[in-house]
Amino acid sequence: MLRFRVILASSFVVACAACSQGGAATSPSPSDTPTLSSPTAPSTPTSTLPSTLVGYSAKERTAYLAAVRAYNEFSRRNDSFYAAGRTTGAAKRFYQRYAVDWSTAWGNLAQAANNHVKVTGSTNIVWTKPQSIKLGQSMGDVVVLRRCLDESGWVVTQNGKVLDQPQLKQPHVDTIRLEKHPGEDWWRAGVAKQGPTC
Repeated sequence: MLRFRVILASSFVVACAACSQGGAATSPSPSDTPTLSSPTAPSTPTSTLPSTLVGYSAKERTAYLAAVRAYNEFSRRNDSFYAAGRTTGAAKRFYQRYAVDWSTAWGNLAQAANNHVKVTGSTNIVWTKPQSIKLGQSMGDVVVLRRCLDESGWVVTQNGKVLDQPQLKQPHVDTIRLEKHPGEDWWRAGVAKQGPTC
């Protein structure tokens, strides 16, 4: 996911893609990214609603699922920049369009690149759930989600040497803010808060 909490030999790099305020916290529950329908019996498919989306309107649920997909794609691209370990015009343009706070995202990547840090490996998404969904606000649509991430598969290197990252061994909860601004048809993403273990 977003490359942050990476401790260098000489300094601490905070590489969240963009930081912004989040909403009120809710207690995590083990559940995967929800789907809107699943069969209750092999012969009788009926619509069921994941408990994490109960209370939200159909429009809010649709926005939430679109925001989750957008964040998954954002994370994939962001990870590729940290794996390459360098700044590029393509990365800058990506952050300008898709990050809540592009200058912070760009600066964090630049800090990692200047310190010759690369981050590779995989992230396991343990669960994802909505924290708040607000549509039609003056600033546009805002979806805040919580995600339990297992980043123990990350490999952090500096100048080609693997750095021990004990803080990555425990899964943790991130609160992620996604915004769709008026006149835009895409989501901007940013980590609002790094949370406790999950």
